[in-house]
Amino acid sequence: MKLELKQKKLFAGERQFRFKDKTTLNIISKTLKTHKEYLIDIVAIDPKLKSHFIFAKKPLVSFIVFVNISLIFYLTPVLNSFPIAYKNWGTAAAIILTLISLIIFMVYTRHDKVLVSRHSKVPLVRFYNGLPNKKAFKEFIKVVQTEGQRRFEHLKLNLQQQRAGELKTIRRVLEQGGITAKQYDHAKNKLLNLSDK
Repeated sequence: MKLELKQKKLFAGERQFRFKDKTTLNIISKTLKTHKEYLIDIVAIDPKLKSHFIFAKKPLVSFIVFVNISLIFYLTPVLNSFPIAYKNWGTAAAIILTLISLIIFMVYTRHDKVLVSRHSKVPLVRFYNGLPNKKAFKEFIKVVQTEGQRRFEHLKLNLQQQRAGELKTIRRVLEQGGITAKQYDHAKNKLLNLSDK
């Protein structure tokens, strides 16, 4: 049974996940700009793993713009009146910027796997898909899903207790920087409506 998972992705940062007493998931997320650490009660986690695709739009737009500039420099006869050195330098600069924007697009476009809260469906745990390797990733996810569901069934919480526990977990994650205030408000409203059913 794997109780720890460490993930690292170039330019995206590091994530470390660890079970504490098989009841709480400790998450540490580090990037160049941020360092977040928070705890999640696994009862509050929906055992179904979701997919989340992050598409880097700005680098893609830059790539398209620089490809077009490169083609203009290379193919347009109007630029033949330019001194050959300027045309060559312009073409080289446009090609370099095209490659840089393509690399940035490839780095920041990614497919994450996400565990959400059981009732409000707020993203609580984000994994880099398949890191550090597929086997370790799948083993850890299976432990989270199995232990979370086992604990949920063992506790036999009524809807009011589930709502209160999930709200407490989400508030703690908000305070520790794991979700935004907007996500918290959305989750809170959803949970309050759930308790009235």
